[in-house]
Amino acid sequence: MNYEESSSFVRLTDSEFDFIVKFVSERYGIDLSQKRRLIEARLAGELKANGFSSYAQYIDLLKSNPASDKVDNFINKITTNYSYFNREMEHYDFLMNTIIPSLAQAKKSSIRIWSAGCSTGEEPYNIAMAIDSALGLKRNLWSVSINATDVSTRALTVAKKAEYPESELSGMPEAWRKNYMTKLPNGNYQVKDNIRNTVSFSKFNLMDPFPHRLYDVIFCRNVMIYFKQHTSQAIVKKFYQSTAEGGYLLIGHSETISRTADNQYKYIRPSIYQKVSK
Repeated sequence: MNYEESSSFVRLTDSEFDFIVKFVSERYGIDLSQKRRLIEARLAGELKANGFSSYAQYIDLLKSNPASDKVDNFINKITTNYSYFNREMEHYDFLMNTIIPSLAQAKKSSIRIWSAGCSTGEEPYNIAMAIDSALGLKRNLWSVSINATDVSTRALTVAKKAEYPESELSGMPEAWRKNYMTKLPNGNYQVKDNIRNTVSFSKFNLMDPFPHRLYDVIFCRNVMIYFKQHTSQAIVKKFYQSTAEGGYLLIGHSETISRTADNQYKYIRPSIYQKVSK
């Protein structure tokens, strides 16, 4: 049954909706102001599971302990975690054909990458595959660190397991599938250990202060489309401060970043920006 057709479906009042929108915006930067029906649809099961007859009861639960597992479960429900392998392949090509060779030319043998908003793990694993493919026999001479973060614990659980249905591999080059994936008895594929061991996963909220760490490349793709412009600008400023000199920020093809006094990235091509001194 469609949730809108159910006579017992609980509707959000205006004040309840306003609280949830503000709560999510202030804590996670995500704009749900146009997502009233989505909120109702995704949280209907939470009300039932807790035996609640109104959203007011559920909101009281969130207010009572903002650091509880209930809040984690709430953000898991209302966030969208959509990803697949080799999405926007141009970025991996740029990593292999431009970034890695430039580091090698500068006589560097290490690369530190942040996959921000990594969802269920396809992106950071793809990054590791691209690096391994680019370096070939020289891979063991390089230090590669890929830090993958997301606000959703549910997405991170899937990412750490590294098991995916074959349908998600449809865009993966056959050589990558052969070299980096193992077919399991259940028909799914799992990322091989040499790739998995390159990636570390952790929960992180982009609204929180960033760690004092510099990255050669930051991937934050198809994440800021869920933020209001002022929130995106603040996050880009923090990304800039976390980018090593000469490093890159890669965003989704449908995203753009405004050039402001706080954003000094140099535009390279659509969705690719570089930190360079003037």
